[in-house]
Amino acid sequence: GVEPLGLWKAVRQGAGGRRRTFDGLIDQFLPGTFEPPAFSLKLAHKDVSLATALARELGVPMRLANLALDELTEALNRGWGARDSRVAMLLQEERAGVKIAVPPDKIQEIIKQDA
Repeated sequence: GVEPLGLWKAVRQGAGGRRRTFDGLIDQFLPGTFEPPAFSLKLAHKDVSLATALARELGVPMRLANLALDELTEALNRGWGARDSRVAMLLQEERAGVKIAVPPDKIQEIIKQDA
């Protein structure tokens, strides 16, 4: 597989990465720390639940939102509600049998290079 830090660095250098869309991964997902939450899983689950319920009521198909809700529900059922909502990404790590955690100092080195 691809080394996570190298992939993140490459994406940051591309056109999409220069907008810093992926910088949201810096604080929680890449280093594997989900406390304190920027936005808790329980709040994300509530919001996605409300959105999908409204969509059902209006007859609007929301396939991807329903898949996201399934993931958030599974993470919530594991007792992760107070953690950052990105903690749900650990479910895919687990399924794939990989660990993505990157040392925070390595992340900071890349950020300093871009400054």
